[in-house]
Order: sequence, then structure tokens, then C-alpha cells
Amino acid sequence: MRVRPSQVRHILLDDSFINALLATDAPQHDAACQLYRTLVDNYQMGSDRLYGLSTVLGDLPTEFRRNALAPLIRLNVARQHRVAAARMSTNFTPAAALSLVMMRRERVKVVATAAHTYDALDIEVLSVADAVPMTVAEPVPVVGADADVVGGHVVGSDVVAAAAVSSGSESTPVPRSTDGSSPTEP
Repeated sequence: MRVRPSQVRHILLDDSFINALLATDAPQHDAACQLYRTLVDNYQMGSDRLYGLSTVLGDLPTEFRRNALAPLIRLNVARQHRVAAARMSTNFTPAAALSLVMMRRERVKVVATAAHTYDALDIEVLSVADAVPMTVAEPVPVVGADADVVGGHVVGSDVVAAAAVSSGSESTPVPRSTDGSSPTEP
């Protein structure tokens, strides 16, 4: 079955996705491999065209690039693209800003990623970031003004326990007062 050029999806595999493919100990590795197999199958049928940035592909081992990532078309990043990425909003990492610049240049409308970087944008996102289950950490005591610590336990009249929710990237900070007084009650 032949696919018309207007029906071909152009997909950029960003640095986080390629890193998840390469790192076998990454939590998203299995999901990234499964999505990549689907993308390669679609590539072989002619319905997907796959891209990777030269800045990402150049850092990879040659054998991995020539074998596993052979279907990727290399998008060469020049100085002008780095300058345009540096001028972008600070809401993006430098790698994500560069990916967005190159996507616009090449008219790529879809990105495969292992992060939530592109979720708020008006592009199609193929994400394996949700493959990492969210965990709830142990309650973190937030000590009030009249609380005491006795035997490693917090006791007092206004002790509040806050649960930290983590996606595996970094922990939630303990609520603190900005005026130096005790934490506010919920």
C-alpha cells in the first residue's frame, strides 16, 4: 500500500527519547523500545518519516546509530539554529528549544519524547513519560510554632503532615513561610 506524501507523519525523536532507548536501566526504556518498534514498522510501510538532531545523534556510539537508528534522517544543526534556540523563552531546556527550532524549520509536527516538555504546546506528542508510575513518598512533617521533637517524633498542637508526590524527577519542597513565621495552616 502506497501512502500519499501529504499523509506521511514527520516525527522528531528528541534527546530524552533517544536516551531512554539507549539506557537499558531507564524507567522508560521498555515503553520507548515498544514505541520505537511501532514507529519503525510505520516507517517501513511509508506512513512515518523519522528525524533526529545531529547534536544528539553525533554523541551516540557509531554502531547504535548505524544499526538501531538507521531509519532516522539526520537534521543538521547549525549556529543559526543554536542562536534561535537561545533566544527562545526560558520555559524550555536548551535541548528542547533547539528541538522546537528544528521542528519548525523542517515542518515536523510530531515529537516522540520521554519527558513532559512538549505537553503544553500545540503539537502531537508521542510520550513514554507516563510509563513511569508516580509514587507517593512518606509524609514529611511540617513543624508548627508550638511543636516539639521528642524521641525523633514531632508532637504538638499544630503539626501538619504533607505528602510529597514525585514523578521520579525531584521531590516536592516542604512548604515554608516567606515572612519567617511558622508555616500556615491549610
